[in-house]
Amino acid sequence: MHRKLVVSALCVAMVAASAGDCFARTRLFQSGPRLSSFNRGSGGPLARLNRPLVPTMPGLPTVSPLGLIAPRMSNAVSIFQLGGFKTQAGRLAGLGVIAPRISPIAGMIAKPPVTPAARRMYLLTMISPRAAVLVGMLKAAQGAGAMLR
Repeated sequence: MHRKLVVSALCVAMVAASAGDCFARTRLFQSGPRLSSFNRGSGGPLARLNRPLVPTMPGLPTVSPLGLIAPRMSNAVSIFQLGGFKTQAGRLAGLGVIAPRISPIAGMIAKPPVTPAARRMYLLTMISPRAAVLVGMLKAAQGAGAMLR
């Protein structure tokens, strides 16, 4: 019972936190066609969770909390953030929704990695996308700690 209350409270807090942002970004009456925040790629809780900590290579899930929680959902949100299916990165993110372990192979073919570390990241993503995101987050945290010194 206690867990259900905690999860419910977190859901209500997340919705309440994003409601003010949504009301601030949209006008009540618009003269043109209404666009959802998903198509604009700017708002919504999923887009905020999918902000990358470091730039990622094409075909990989973003190094973000959403990438750690659900790599396929991270790729789905990235499609709209990267310009849709019109761009190569958007198409690779779309492939990552369907097959997150095949997308790094297509990314390696589209743009071969220059460094051995990038090649290892692609290989780690083929083994486990979540592990690759976790390694990327740890590297970003290590880099942020070095910047503070």
